[in-house]
Amino acid sequence: MQPILVPKFRLFFFLFLLGCFSASAQPDFTLPLVKPKKYENKTLGSEKTDEKKFTLPRKIYQSTVTHYNFYYNATNKINAILERAKASHRDDYTQLLPFYNYSTNITAADSAELDSVIYKATAGIVLHDLRNSYIDDMYLLIGKSYYYWQKYDSAYRIFQFINYNFFPKGKDEYIIVVGANDRSTKGDLNIATKEKNSLLHRAFTKAPSRNDALLWLARTYAEDNLFPETYSLVNLLKKDPTFPKRLHGKLNEVQAYSFYKQEQWDSTAFYLKNALSEAADKTELARWEYLLAQLYAKTNQPDLASDYFNKAKAHTTDPVLYIHARIYEAQLVKKEGATATMDETLADLLKLSKKERFDGYEDVLFYAAANAALQKGDTTQAMNLLKRSVTYQTENPSVKNQAFVQLSELAYRRRDYILASSSLDSANLNDPAFAEQSVQLQNKQQLLKQLVQLITVVKQQDSLQTVAKMPEKEMDSYLRSLARKLRRERGLKEEMAYTPAVLTGNPQDVNTPLFTNAGSGNSWYFYNASQKAKGFNEFKAKWGNRPNIDNWRRQSAVDATASFANNNKPQADVRPGDENSIDPNTIPSDELTVDGLKSRLPLTEEQVLASNKKIAESLFEQGQIYKNQLEDYAQAAAVFEELWKRFGNYEKEEEVLFELFYCYNKLGDKQRAAYFQQELKKKYPNGDPVQKITAANNPVKPGKDEKTIVYERVYDLFISGKFDEAAQQKKLADSVYGNSYWTPQLLYIEALYHIKQKNDSVAIVTLTNLERNFPGSPMADKAAVMKDVVSRRAEIEDYLTRTNIVRQTEDSIVIPFDEGPKVNKIVQDKKQQDNKIVTGNQPTQNNANITRPAAPVQKTEVEKTDRNNASKIGINPKTAKDTTTLKPMKEVKVETAYIYNSNEPYTVLIYFDQVDPVYISEAKNAFQRYNNASHSGETIGLKVNDADKETLWMEMGMFSDVTIAMGYMDEWKKNARQIIPWLTESKYKFIVISERNLELLKTRKNMEEYRLFLQQHIKDKF
Repeated sequence: MQPILVPKFRLFFFLFLLGCFSASAQPDFTLPLVKPKKYENKTLGSEKTDEKKFTLPRKIYQSTVTHYNFYYNATNKINAILERAKASHRDDYTQLLPFYNYSTNITAADSAELDSVIYKATAGIVLHDLRNSYIDDMYLLIGKSYYYWQKYDSAYRIFQFINYNFFPKGKDEYIIVVGANDRSTKGDLNIATKEKNSLLHRAFTKAPSRNDALLWLARTYAEDNLFPETYSLVNLLKKDPTFPKRLHGKLNEVQAYSFYKQEQWDSTAFYLKNALSEAADKTELARWEYLLAQLYAKTNQPDLASDYFNKAKAHTTDPVLYIHARIYEAQLVKKEGATATMDETLADLLKLSKKERFDGYEDVLFYAAANAALQKGDTTQAMNLLKRSVTYQTENPSVKNQAFVQLSELAYRRRDYILASSSLDSANLNDPAFAEQSVQLQNKQQLLKQLVQLITVVKQQDSLQTVAKMPEKEMDSYLRSLARKLRRERGLKEEMAYTPAVLTGNPQDVNTPLFTNAGSGNSWYFYNASQKAKGFNEFKAKWGNRPNIDNWRRQSAVDATASFANNNKPQADVRPGDENSIDPNTIPSDELTVDGLKSRLPLTEEQVLASNKKIAESLFEQGQIYKNQLEDYAQAAAVFEELWKRFGNYEKEEEVLFELFYCYNKLGDKQRAAYFQQELKKKYPNGDPVQKITAANNPVKPGKDEKTIVYERVYDLFISGKFDEAAQQKKLADSVYGNSYWTPQLLYIEALYHIKQKNDSVAIVTLTNLERNFPGSPMADKAAVMKDVVSRRAEIEDYLTRTNIVRQTEDSIVIPFDEGPKVNKIVQDKKQQDNKIVTGNQPTQNNANITRPAAPVQKTEVEKTDRNNASKIGINPKTAKDTTTLKPMKEVKVETAYIYNSNEPYTVLIYFDQVDPVYISEAKNAFQRYNNASHSGETIGLKVNDADKETLWMEMGMFSDVTIAMGYMDEWKKNARQIIPWLTESKYKFIVISERNLELLKTRKNMEEYRLFLQQHIKDKF
């Protein structure tokens, strides 16, 4: 009995020691679980927690049962879910690897098993005393299940529940604050559970799950893209002295994963390197080392990248990872100028293909070798290696698909369209690897198939004509060998010449034996060639061609079999009229004879003409595909020129000559283009192609129709202030033409005229007509605002009179500010603070919400030497200008009184051409509304200069230098059609001008002179 008693004694001693340590669960929390239906009317173990003492026997029993009946099984289930997700995962080593070798999208799909884990863990909690050692582990399993199910809100609640309810408490503590100052150590907050590290505790007790739950909580935050919460929790745990060292690697893993999701590669690499010890096995270690090498390569650390590629090779058991690590390591070495080259890498990969370890991975090896050959620039070798790669049948079809697509692309570049088409046809374009380019590849596949069909027609017809021109004996010999080859490929018997038997009716034939020993010896009669031939000929003479099937005497069975064979035979792409094709897939078996093949040759003049027509049409369509769809003008020109030379009397010769002119013109070969243009003019001087070329060389600007001319005249009369004449002309034009493009603009302008004359009722009718007949137009919105203002004219004027406001003289119409038009204004970033110019003369502005930085602009002539001493402007910088547009012009020099200094304060000027002051005043109001809406934190002054009726302009803002002024000018100029839609672009122009030059302009009164001066210093803008 001794051998039995000793193990029992040891087991009892182990259980005794296990019971000596306090349980980690707490009895004083509210259970947030619903009792399963099976146990609704039963008092469960969890409900008896406060009723019974937690004695040593009870502690041992409850912990053991919870562990082996529930925790163990639930853990196995969740591990199995994770293993299945890993097994279904496929890494693409040519791209940056995912952080984990599984996806939560896959684990979430296993919802039934995850629900089973939650059910089992819940049962393990509610059926047992809550003081046993595995309650916190059961909750942790529930939280993990929700995490893998992508139910992150539920996972948060479970992990937070563990955090609060399993926090270490004193005997009389029922309300605690996790991370309170009274529990801090040397000023650092303690939120983790301190673990006992004695040898006895580590040997006979398990660590509490609360610290693991905190890590899972941080990981859940990262998975749900809540990165601030992740940082906060991780930083607290890093500084917490009670956080156990056993979890420091996991903490680094969580940090690395968080940075990976934010694409901060350098930080990811730093923490992943410290988390390598957490890899589950060597396979996952090698995978993380490969990822780490990729991250170092991304952050330009080739030495570290090379080291970790080598480590990944040493640790991996995956041949595919080994192959790619070898390739990328060689590339890094080559970039660093070491002795190893891609030739050595290519040779190594070919050697690996012969090793037994890599059996079944030859496709990957040859595919990788092909890529190495491409990096050398050896396209021919790459194509040969890709052809070898696709010959292997493996369990990884994705590599074969990629090899086919790459082979197709290389063949396409070399204009081997037949190989390109067949390779693309062999690839499965529904492969997830081609998800982004699937549509493009399918379109290319159809195009190549069409092109190959045309190329095949030309080759076939050329071959037929070549055979038809042979001498008869040579032709028969060639056709006989061809028929023999084709029959052999189909598994048919060779054609044999025979003489049909003639039945003479001789009575002696009746008693003649069917089989005679005509040959020497006593050989079997089927070995006698002459008897076999005789029997075959007699059968065929009596029954004709009969398939080798049951019921071969019945014609219906023969017909059914023939129909089935024809329907299941691989069909080639046969064009209409290709009945004489020599494609072996389209020739019936009984015609694979010399006579049958000869019947398909173009032997007569009519057949030759038909064959030539097929060639010409196929060449023409080929040229169209090359030109229009592939944009391969060189190949298109070659095909069209071949067509033109071979068939001078082709019915579409005019089109062919035009296409040749077009293609050579596109290629820049002016000499060949001119030659075919001359040919076209010589043969078809009055044809459409010649007219097109002439029109393209001498374009005629389309003139304006009569209606447009009439309404432009009316518009000019309105804008210039000749209202009575304009109203009369508009009434006459409307009676003739009705509503037109000009109607809403003219209605709005007419309404402004009536408002100036204080004919408010007429103005409101006009605005209502505009709003009703042209809804959705820019003028309709402005009409609604204007109508509301005019209807309250008396109220507004009374208010302004009582508030004693001094109005500017040019504001003859009072219009309150609205929100302005909804305009897509230029969004710009704010300049750096150290580039700002400070002064105290301008009012303080709130620029907090304005982000409009100006990109660097090349200044002209005068550079800023000290920006800090320049005056501040009350507006933010504007959009960057093209550096080529502000260079001094050297072509023309005009001596003027103006002086150009790019560092002086500048204003934006909009000057008008024959526009009545009433519309200029409304333009000022419109720009003021726009600035209030788009530049609400800025003060941009607007001032109309109407001292000289011949020279009217509006000054807009004052900016610190020409660059900033140009930025604002471009924004206003871009949106002017929406801000002042009643003015055409010909009625106003924008310029920038310095304060000094503005005063000079007021005295000289010559806008054209200043514009010419500005053109010398700011190129291509004015």
